[in-house]
Amino acid sequence: MTFMFGLSFVATKLALRGFEPLLIALLRFALAGGILWLLWRRRPQREPLTRADLRRLALIGFVSLTVYFTFENIGLAHTSASEAAILIAAIPIFVNILNVFTLRERNTATEWAGIVLSFGGVVGLIELAGNSGGGTLYGNLLVLAASLSAAVYNVLARRILIRRSALFVTTFQNLFGALFMIPLVVVEVLVNGVRHPTVEAAAGVGYLTVFCSVLAYLLLNYGFRYVEVSKASVFTNVVPVIAVGAAYVVLGERFTGGQLAAAVVVVAGVWLTNRGGRASRGAAAA
Repeated sequence: MTFMFGLSFVATKLALRGFEPLLIALLRFALAGGILWLLWRRRPQREPLTRADLRRLALIGFVSLTVYFTFENIGLAHTSASEAAILIAAIPIFVNILNVFTLRERNTATEWAGIVLSFGGVVGLIELAGNSGGGTLYGNLLVLAASLSAAVYNVLARRILIRRSALFVTTFQNLFGALFMIPLVVVEVLVNGVRHPTVEAAAGVGYLTVFCSVLAYLLLNYGFRYVEVSKASVFTNVVPVIAVGAAYVVLGERFTGGQLAAAVVVVAGVWLTNRGGRASRGAAAA
């Protein structure tokens, strides 16, 4: 899952060469939702779909896909894939902060030190925006907002995934994500029009659909059933390593010493926050 999400930043940058940001999101959600719907319908025993489930799935789809990818895709249009991937590493920090309020957990002094350290790295990276890595303050702040919405999804998703299969949740997550994205895309088309997609842009959308919206989200949602939220989210910190390497090879992006130092601080803060995490978190999240 982490490897596929790591390559998604490069795939999105390629897709942006032929599609507008929100249209990319709508295409991948709609296509992935259709694929997953067919798989779910072919199961011999399907879970019953209740109104309560629909409300929860609609919220999850809106937060995890519509909100998240609105911020991320527009942000990626204004920053580099490398910087965006590092900022996404702030997800575990937001998860730990949200856990304090939603799950009534108390962080230790060490965990708060890690949170402060990681945010320091994020602030440092934002300060470097535009100086060397091709990013802008506007783009980086949008990606940081995407990280916050992803953290909210992390907390929300595990509650329903304890009772429902990953296929069930991922299917309706994509369908609702596409549904809520439609009005935003209509506005985008009216303002920016529709570009002529290139082959590489179409390939980028294809990758995002199959390997991210279908396979990676299935793996993530499956993992949420068995791994504590705070533990699962820490895997996000492998994403920048993969994304930076892929951006260097495929896109030719530069990565400076200052950006590397900020990235190390972000990852070190998250490691410190999750070092020796409490076993009780899994039960609390359920």
